[in-house]
Amino acid sequence: MELQQAVSLIAAAVKKENGIWADVGAGTGLFTLALQHLLHEGTIYALDKNPHALWKLASSKQVCIKVEEADFTKELSLPTLDGIIMANALHYAPEPVVVFNQLLSCLKPKGVFILVEYETNTPNFPWIPYPIPLQHFKAIVTASQHSLSQVIPISTVPSVYSTEHIYSAYIIKE
Repeated sequence: MELQQAVSLIAAAVKKENGIWADVGAGTGLFTLALQHLLHEGTIYALDKNPHALWKLASSKQVCIKVEEADFTKELSLPTLDGIIMANALHYAPEPVVVFNQLLSCLKPKGVFILVEYETNTPNFPWIPYPIPLQHFKAIVTASQHSLSQVIPISTVPSVYSTEHIYSAYIIKE
């Protein structure tokens, strides 16, 4: 996926031009860079279990990128966040509702949670062990212990790995 595709998948949900965000399960940092592209100023915590690829990401004068080694299935030590992006990572959690609730605990009221996932119901080990298609994400939101908006779909892009597509959607913590 190219940077412009990543930007298009999240732009509609990044309404504030500044803030403190976390890219949870940041991988190579593509969505960290997309978020940096959209913010005018702020801080992005790029979290990953294996953050080695993230060390190459450069902060700009306006947006500081802080790389941290972290396992999102465990409790995270983060400041109160304006937003969280989780791109192609929640499908690694055997208990996605638990992970989702833990992450939302870091999000301030009116904060945004953006999910980018594959629209598939079929596991593909080891890459997508626990698929989270859009309807499943809606069920996770409904099962959450937090007061949230309904799921708002943003966009889709074709997947290079299958005939399915990748979707993005967001919720707002009330």
